[in-house]
Amino acid sequence: MNIIIFGPPLAGKGTQSNKIINDFGLTHLSTGDVLRAEKAQKTDLGIKAATYSNKGLLAPDDLVAQIVERFYHNHKNGKGILFDGYPRNIKQAEHLLQVIAKGGDTIDKVIFLNVPKEELLKRAIKRAEAENRADDKDSSIVLTRIDEFQNGTIPAIQYIRESGATVIEIDGNQSIDAIYKMINIHLK
Repeated sequence: MNIIIFGPPLAGKGTQSNKIINDFGLTHLSTGDVLRAEKAQKTDLGIKAATYSNKGLLAPDDLVAQIVERFYHNHKNGKGILFDGYPRNIKQAEHLLQVIAKGGDTIDKVIFLNVPKEELLKRAIKRAEAENRADDKDSSIVLTRIDEFQNGTIPAIQYIRESGATVIEIDGNQSIDAIYKMINIHLK
């Protein structure tokens, strides 16, 4: 079972991903984690990624796609992969669907945690205080990340839906347990 979990920043993707991984035995693909691992291992792709992250830039789509493709091929024989917040745009979605199709797989479900912008801003303030996260203290940075999600990722979700994947939209403005109960119902 291959699943994608989407949601704007602060929607709770990480929290729900951990629950899904534990209950369904899926391999977790978080591009941030994979990029950090590639950099730590000093692979060719990791070294290329570091040239961007060291300047505070996001790695370009083609580099991220190569890293995700390698991860997929190295982990595709398990129970499935949970793609956490990836793909982020249509170009990445096209590539991901091509890669997994070549591997004889499909995206089985897409979970979309939908949370209103006002709630996301409240969560940013709470997380900034609790975790001392500078990127959450500045509401303009949070709004930029939310806008990037709306402009890039929402179209990617639609693209994946049109490919035949089932998209499950869940109200992410509920308790963690209530959200997971809905996810669990749809994944069984």
